[in-house]
Amino acid sequence: MRRAIVVRAALLTGALGSWLMSASHVWTQSGVQRVGITQIVSHPGLDLIKDGIIKGLGEKGFQDGRNIMIVFRNANGDPSLAIPIAQEFVRARMDLIIPITTPSTLAVAKASTSTPIVFGAVTDPVGVGLVGNLERPGGHITGTSDRWPFGEQFRLFKKVLPALKRVGVLYRPGDDISHIGIAGAEAVAPALGIEIVKRPVSSASDIYPSAVAMLRDVDAIYTGMDQLVVENFPALKKAADEASKPVLAGDEGSVERGALVTTAISMFDIGVLTGHIAARVLTGERPGDIPVQVLTSGRPVINRTAVRRFGINLDGLDIPDVRYFD
Repeated sequence: MRRAIVVRAALLTGALGSWLMSASHVWTQSGVQRVGITQIVSHPGLDLIKDGIIKGLGEKGFQDGRNIMIVFRNANGDPSLAIPIAQEFVRARMDLIIPITTPSTLAVAKASTSTPIVFGAVTDPVGVGLVGNLERPGGHITGTSDRWPFGEQFRLFKKVLPALKRVGVLYRPGDDISHIGIAGAEAVAPALGIEIVKRPVSSASDIYPSAVAMLRDVDAIYTGMDQLVVENFPALKKAADEASKPVLAGDEGSVERGALVTTAISMFDIGVLTGHIAARVLTGERPGDIPVQVLTSGRPVINRTAVRRFGINLDGLDIPDVRYFD
């Protein structure tokens, strides 16, 4: 398996490097600035960030194929490919790299100490060592950060499910972002009479059996911030469906895929804001002089199919500005 991963990474590196270096020569001659966008996996929320970045750049006058060339690469859920993608962007002398979320950003930051970087939706950029200060990041890195509204989320969970007492969370012990999510949940849940029940997982194959076991002892299961769990949402939902218990989400993409409810920061909006910051860098501002922008407010998101499945009556619950998925 390890040899297969190495071979796959080598093939990607060779193909990507050849294409990028060719493109670099052509577009440098035309005076067009080159922007690399990279994300770790295909997911509705991350795709919305990417779309928002492109829109934000466009709002500031930067159009792909006109005055910038956007090259997008996706690691397709394989962390071992994040660094080769980042290295090839650096070798191709991209004018700006925009990595989406923490794993891709850490890979790009490791690959270069000088290429301008504007990250999108990194939850704790100070804690993971990307910047020293949110107000004056310094160096060649800045971007946007999402601080999940855990209090709003759990108050909404309790409003929709008044009998909610025990919520399960799967997590990877070595994932710092996953632990931020657990800490956020544990900080607000007890005041609402909710106990957080945790269970560790280490791989995608653990998600389904671990969720099956956990759902015997909890009223619902929460996706949290663990990227492995979010990437393998179908396995989590399969276990929940079999147990006839709801999945509660932290992101709107999971609600779109069948989770019951959440209060979520708009991933599209954070992408637009990332695009605006990227435009400032493309016009000559130093990334280190641009404060990291932090989004904290969320909007209720509800899946109507899940509501019907669990026989929930939303009438009279007073949930303003709600967005629905079917």
